[in-house]
Amino acid sequence: MTVQRKNKHIFVFGIFAVDISFYVDKKVTPGETIIAKGSNIGPGGKASNQAISAKKLGATTTLITRLGNDNFNNYANDIWRKEKLSTSVKIDRTLPTGMAGIFIDDKTGENSVIVHPGASAHLSMNDFNSHKSKMQNGDIFLTQFEQSPETTFSVLKEARKLGMTTIFNPAPFGKIDRKVYKYCEIITPNETEAEQITNIPLKGKRDVEKAINKIRDLGVEKVIITLGKKGAAVFDGNEITFCPGKKFGKVIDTTGAGDCFNGALASALSFGKDLKQSVEFSCAAAGLSVLKRGTAQSSPTRAELNKALKAIRDFADGITG
Repeated sequence: MTVQRKNKHIFVFGIFAVDISFYVDKKVTPGETIIAKGSNIGPGGKASNQAISAKKLGATTTLITRLGNDNFNNYANDIWRKEKLSTSVKIDRTLPTGMAGIFIDDKTGENSVIVHPGASAHLSMNDFNSHKSKMQNGDIFLTQFEQSPETTFSVLKEARKLGMTTIFNPAPFGKIDRKVYKYCEIITPNETEAEQITNIPLKGKRDVEKAINKIRDLGVEKVIITLGKKGAAVFDGNEITFCPGKKFGKVIDTTGAGDCFNGALASALSFGKDLKQSVEFSCAAAGLSVLKRGTAQSSPTRAELNKALKAIRDFADGITG
């Protein structure tokens, strides 16, 4: 007889990359050289960021990824050991560890990102199967779109067959067999990705609702469109609702906020929260993450998030009391 775990295990499948960030006060034009106002090197890659976010929030989490046989391999493992994150890592002898170049507007915190997946580009079903025996019905499976479309399709299909709650964060969006959507219990595009999936420009609330309905028609059970500082729109299988964003202070760096959101979403679901509660939790986590520089390192701990949420409740009680 299979013993059901109290909290569901989260398996995150995808890439690790070393983030090299530059803080600038203008966009670079072709042929131009500008002086950055600051820089930062830190852990990145959507899967690694999301796994670290979930782990920092207290969830049992395993990252499945690949690294190159280089110095960044040691850097990645040092980060994961520090976070006490469980990993399943295959070393590629021909490709380097992934890297990302990030340009961040020093005034608004908005960012532009270029990613080279490196060794993670070779992620395959073999990597998934290495942990398949540990995956149980009801566990959470989270993946993105930084590995190949074929691998993305295959792992989502297999995870769904195992009875796992599948979350697909389609970032960065690319072409994929549309049959994949029926294997997504939850999909989490941002506004740009939702527009790319549906060909509907999102200019307002009604457009967001139209996009959600079109994504539902593709076969997805539940849809979350993240809306940046405005929060998120949620279809939980019954109705569409809007969760407002949470603002805790001055925005410093939005890099990794979406990854923090997805990691927090998986975390809340693993604790048994419903989808609306999980999205509220995730909006708060993402709202805290933009107060710090960096990606994975900016994700809040459970204690930090609880403290921030308590401050909001105390403030509200003070107004209404």
